[in-house]
Amino acid sequence: MTKLLKTLHNWIGFFISLIMLIVLTTGIYLGCADLFKRLDDKNQQYVSLTHEQKAEIASQILLSYPEMNGVKLPTEMSPYVEAYTRQQSIFLTTGLDEISTQVKNKNSLQSWMFWFHRNFQLSDPGKHVNAVSAILATVIMFIGLYLWWLIRKGFRWKQTLPKNGKNSALIKSHIQLGLIFSIPLLVMSISGAYITYGSWGESTLDDNRVKPVLAQADNWRAQILAAQSLWPNSELVSISKPRKAEATGYIYSLSFNGDNALGLLQTDTIKIDLNTGRLESAQTFSDKGLAYQLKYSARFLHDGARMPTWYLLLLIISSIVGTLMVGFVLVTFTRKEIIARVKAKPLVKVKVS
Repeated sequence: MTKLLKTLHNWIGFFISLIMLIVLTTGIYLGCADLFKRLDDKNQQYVSLTHEQKAEIASQILLSYPEMNGVKLPTEMSPYVEAYTRQQSIFLTTGLDEISTQVKNKNSLQSWMFWFHRNFQLSDPGKHVNAVSAILATVIMFIGLYLWWLIRKGFRWKQTLPKNGKNSALIKSHIQLGLIFSIPLLVMSISGAYITYGSWGESTLDDNRVKPVLAQADNWRAQILAAQSLWPNSELVSISKPRKAEATGYIYSLSFNGDNALGLLQTDTIKIDLNTGRLESAQTFSDKGLAYQLKYSARFLHDGARMPTWYLLLLIISSIVGTLMVGFVLVTFTRKEIIARVKAKPLVKVKVS
């Protein structure tokens, strides 16, 4: 049984490594791009704002920049105001002085890297190849952990980094690094597959609930303050307009940082009809149902986008380590299984009659 598991681990691991090498290296690039964005504070210092100040800033931005899709309010992670669309971001101080403007280009290197990471620029077929590879990588990692358990008494910290380029040193390093970083690597693989095959699920809120009028119609400031009063201890971080015009009203969303076990950001949402001031819904993370929570969590556990900076940094380090592990696998397997077999194969002698 152990011999079979080793064979599966080696052969399947080799072919999966070719794909994972692409996924991990592009993931490192995307993670670093997000990290550098977080480190760029636009020369602003974070100052805690009152609910009234936030409502005033948001209402002024929404009125002054009607072409924008929404506004992000200052947080410790991003201590500036951002008015945004899919194509453009305008960064401002809390005094609403413009700092800079960024135009997003769908043909940029970052955009290309994202889709290469997601589906190898092959649309749906590439997406499924990526997801299936993530599932197989998860299986391979569990097999690897089992095989380590059989030889756990030989664990040595000094073998974590290879002392030379010999196969034995690379394999030992592969095993040790795989053990140390097994949890974040498993999280990335499982969440990556779930992004493709998981279901969003439905809300658990009752559609027949009472929908009271919170504040004056067509008044951004009054409505934002009224929404904040529903959750006075939660942090309002963004307001977004509806993506499409709706015949039933103008439903916009307010996102809050609430409490949840994973530390996910922007999980709680209040929706209001601007035209009437009526509350459409107020959903915390737990209100959105288990399937929705799993899908939402998978998305951000995978890329760290709405997670604390320490978690994003952990993903980047784990991806770098994963790249080393994959590299060691490719080198040792090629040497042992391909080059060695080619050398051992006898030359065919041709008889000359």
